[in-house]
Amino acid sequence: MVVLAIQFGLAKDVVTKDEKRLPEQARSFIKQYFASSYITSIKIESDQWQQKKYEVKFTDGVEIEFDNNGEWKEIDMRSRAVPSGIVPSYVSNYVTSNYNNQYVIQLEKDSRGIEVKLNNGLELKFDNRGNLREIDD
Repeated sequence: MVVLAIQFGLAKDVVTKDEKRLPEQARSFIKQYFASSYITSIKIESDQWQQKKYEVKFTDGVEIEFDNNGEWKEIDMRSRAVPSGIVPSYVSNYVTSNYNNQYVIQLEKDSRGIEVKLNNGLELKFDNRGNLREIDD
């Protein structure tokens, strides 16, 4: 228990606006898809194994979470559409075919697949092969 307490005590969060603190892949992603947005804060969380998670917030309310390598894990656009270049084609094709006039406002990916939230509140879950697993309304 003491070892765990010490490890958790060493994990520290940092809040900054300095984009240079982000991994290169995250900076490139922001530059490509969110160049006209302004960052209000970057929260850097370190766990006991020195793995980092980066939570980037923009002035327009958009939030993006990146992993230790700078790969996006979650994108929350609030009520606007996620840029089309980010949404996997199988998701775009499914939404276009089945939910006319709806669009993706949130993406979250993990080792099992990707979860999508549409502007009508519907949530779709796809596996890593692009197969629809679940629909939550």
